[in-house]
Order: sequence, then C-alpha cells, then structure tokens
Amino acid sequence: SAWGARVFDHPGMTEVGPWGFECREAPGGVHVIETEFIAEVLDPACKSPVADGELGELVLTNLGRIGSPLIRYRTGDQVRLTRGRCACGRSFARIEGGILGRTDDVIWIRGNNVFPSAVEAVIREFDEVAEFRIRVDRGGAQSELEIEVEAMGGVEVGRLNADIAAMIRDRLHFTPRVTVVKPGTLPR
Repeated sequence: SAWGARVFDHPGMTEVGPWGFECREAPGGVHVIETEFIAEVLDPACKSPVADGELGELVLTNLGRIGSPLIRYRTGDQVRLTRGRCACGRSFARIEGGILGRTDDVIWIRGNNVFPSAVEAVIREFDEVAEFRIRVDRGGAQSELEIEVEAMGGVEVGRLNADIAAMIRDRLHFTPRVTVVKPGTLPR
C-alpha cells in the first residue's frame, strides 16, 4: 500500500519452474501457462480426473524444461481448474482461488474435507483474535474440530465464540467447538 502497487500471484515449483500467473482483469485466480504445461486435476485418492471446477490435485507435465522434464508430476496442490475464456481474453486453463491447500494438509471433519488454511482465513477476519490453535478430536464416531482462541482484552467471550463458530459453519459447512483461553497460553 505504501507504493500503491498491485500484487499478483505467480506460482511455481523448483521441480517444474513457474507455471502460472494472475491476470489484472480477473484477480483471485491463476492462469496455467498452457504453452509450457499440460495441466490435469485428479482425485488424490483414486487418481482419476475430476470434473471441471471440482476440487482435486494439480498434476503438471512441463513441455519446455529440457534439463528437468517431468511427466504427470503430482504437485500435492489442491485446486479447482476451469476452462473457458477469461475476462482478460485468455483461454488458458484457470485455477479458481489459486492454490487452496495441500493434499497432505487436508483433515476430515464430519464428512467435509477441510484445509487448516481455510479455517485460519476465517479466524483471521476477527480482529479480536490475538492467536489461535486448531485441534482435531478423533475420539468419537466422527472427528470434531476444536479451536482455542486467545482474545484481545475487553472482548465479550461468548459473542466471539458464537461468531467464529457461525462463520465457520456458514463457510465450511461444519460447526467447531470454540474455546477462549487465557492470554499468553498459546504458542507463537
């Protein structure tokens, strides 16, 4: 903001190099550089292709890296790939929302696959939260998610608990247990 600069997402990996870019006209997604890569999205469990717009693992084949050719490289990145013309005029495949998580980070809560980063994104919207910790309780028939929250001073604890639980329920489709802990309790 100090420079008045616009930040663009430009993903890549050591193994394949830079594979995508965010356009100015449609922020919040990344185009795959299809002149250099073949992109597929597979179900990580059964390794079969998923439908356009469905969540799956990004698999890349690089076409132009002579010194490091990779065929059907499993990136471990969870994405939603769509095809069609973008508002910018390009017809490159597009990763909606960018990289949404990692296949090794996903946890199952009440039948929903949940990325800890998605929970964090919701919690970080609350300025009243100083720190938080996510715990998964696998003791019952279905896993439960507990969120421990350190609140800033002067915050109404009951309201904060309810607001966080409601927002996660609305966005991620499950209700966690939210507990406020004493300041300084959680690791930084």
